[in-house]
Amino acid sequence: MSEEDRICEILCTIQKIKESKQPVIAYFKQNSVPFSRAQYYRYCETLQKHGEEGLRDKRKDGNYTKLTERIKDHIVSAVNENRSIPSSQLQSKILNQFDVTISESCLNNFRASESLTRLPTHKEGEYKRQKSGGGEILTSLAFFSHIIELFTRTIIERMNEVRESALFEQNKTIGADHLDSRLHGQFTKEYNQLKSVRENRFRSIDDKIQGKDFSSMNMFRMSEKTISRYNLALLCLPLVTSNGKTSRVNRVKGNDLAFLCSYNYKDASLEMYLRELKYLKVSETLITATAKFWMDFWRDETEEETYFVCYYIDGNTKALWSSNRCYKGKVTMLGRVMNCLENVCIHDGKGHPLYFQTFHGHADLGKHALNLLTKLTELFDDPSAHVHVKRILVIDGGGNGVNTLRAFDNSDEYYISILGDNQVKDRKFKHIREETRYKYGNASLVDCQIELLDSKEKGYIYECRAVIVQWDNGRKSILITDIPRDLLDASGVTKKYFDRWPMQEKQFRDGKSGVNIHRIVGYG
Repeated sequence: MSEEDRICEILCTIQKIKESKQPVIAYFKQNSVPFSRAQYYRYCETLQKHGEEGLRDKRKDGNYTKLTERIKDHIVSAVNENRSIPSSQLQSKILNQFDVTISESCLNNFRASESLTRLPTHKEGEYKRQKSGGGEILTSLAFFSHIIELFTRTIIERMNEVRESALFEQNKTIGADHLDSRLHGQFTKEYNQLKSVRENRFRSIDDKIQGKDFSSMNMFRMSEKTISRYNLALLCLPLVTSNGKTSRVNRVKGNDLAFLCSYNYKDASLEMYLRELKYLKVSETLITATAKFWMDFWRDETEEETYFVCYYIDGNTKALWSSNRCYKGKVTMLGRVMNCLENVCIHDGKGHPLYFQTFHGHADLGKHALNLLTKLTELFDDPSAHVHVKRILVIDGGGNGVNTLRAFDNSDEYYISILGDNQVKDRKFKHIREETRYKYGNASLVDCQIELLDSKEKGYIYECRAVIVQWDNGRKSILITDIPRDLLDASGVTKKYFDRWPMQEKQFRDGKSGVNIHRIVGYG
C-alpha cells in the first residue's frame, strides 16, 4: 500500500466513525477497523494539530533525536574554543540557546565520537607583582623609539675608533699607580690629599687620557647586550632616585632597576661605567647623534612641512657646589651668584628638546645662539630638501644684544626676541603703522621700526622691525625681529614668541620636577 492510499484509508475510516453517530467503543466492537481505538484518538489529535501532513509516516527519516545538526555544530564550535569546558556547562548553553535539554551522557558520547573530549584546565603560573612606579612605560617607549639602540650603537662605534687608535696600543704598557695600595684596597686620606692626586682630579680629560690604559677598562670586555642594559639603567635613574645621582641607587627604591633593566645595578657599577664613558670622550658624539635622531623621529611622526620652522633657545643654570674655583654665574632658583654650569637647549616648534650644549658659568646666548642653530641644521639628512624652509630662532631678552642681532644680517635664519624695559626708554620708534587687534589673544599690536644702539661700537645704530604689544590688562611688551612683514604679520610674530612659554619654559619646569635637570649628577 502506498503512502497516499494509507492516508486516504485513515481519513475515510475516521469519517465513517464520525458519521455513524455511534459511540467509538460500540463502532469498534461492531465493525472491522484497520487500526486500534487508541490509534484513532491519536490520529484525530494529529489531524487537529498538523492536518493531513501529520499522518505521513516519517520513520524512513530516522528516529527522533534532540541532538540536531545545528546543536551538533554549536557543540563543536564551543568545545574548539575551550577544550576544558565541562559537559554540564555545555548543557546549560544549549538549554539557553535552543531550549532543549540534552543529558550529559549524550553530550559526552558525542564529544568522544568527535574526538573532543575534555582536556584538563591549564594552571597559569603565579605572577609576581613589581612596584615600578610606571617605569615600564619609559622602558617601553625607549625600545619602541629605538633610542636605546642609538645610544648603544654610538658607544660601540666610538669604542671601535678608540680600539683602532695608536694611543690604545701605546698605553697598554702603562701599569697601575700605587700598585701595593691597590692590591690591598687601601686608598687612604693621605693618598687623596697628595698634591699630584688633587691637581690631576680637575685636569682636562684630554690630558688624562694620555696616561690611560684603555685595554684595562671593563667596557672593552662588555657585550653589546650588557652595554645596552647599562644605558637603560642610566635612563631609568630619575625613576629610582630622588635626584638622579647614582649613589641613591643603593637605597631601597634603587632595587627597582632589577625589574626595569633586568639587573640590579649598584652605585659602584654605574659610577664606573660613567667614568669609562668620560674617557671615551663620547659625549659630543652622543649629543649630536641624539639630536639628529629626534629631529628625524619627530619629522616622521608629524609629517608637517610649513614655510617657517621655529626653534626656541634658552639656558638652564645648575648650581655647582664645589670648593674649587669655577666659573660663576647667576643661579636664579637660589638667588645668588655662585659656581654653576649652564645647559643651553634648543627646542623645536612643538616643544621637543633637540640639542643642547653645556657651558662653564653663565652662557652668552647672544654669542652662541647662531652657532648652535647652524650645528643643528647641519644634522639634517638632506639639507637641499629644506632649502625652501625659513628657520626662526626665538631668543629671550637675555641674548638680544645688538652684536648678536647684527650677526643675523649675513645669515639665512631669522630671529624674534623681546626688549626689556631698560632697553626701550631711550629708543626711537619710527614708521609706526595703524593699530591692529591680536588674532590669538586680548591685545592691540602696532607694527613699526626701532633704532638700537650698539654698545660695543660707539655711534652704530641698528634698525629693525618692532611689534608693540599692548595687552588689555595694561601690560606692554616690545618684540623685535628681522622677518619681513610680507612673510609674517604682527600677530604671527607675537604668537611665535609667546609660544616659547608652553614650548620651552614649561618643558624646563617639567624636567626639573621629573628628571632633576637642575641638578649636577657628576662633575670633574
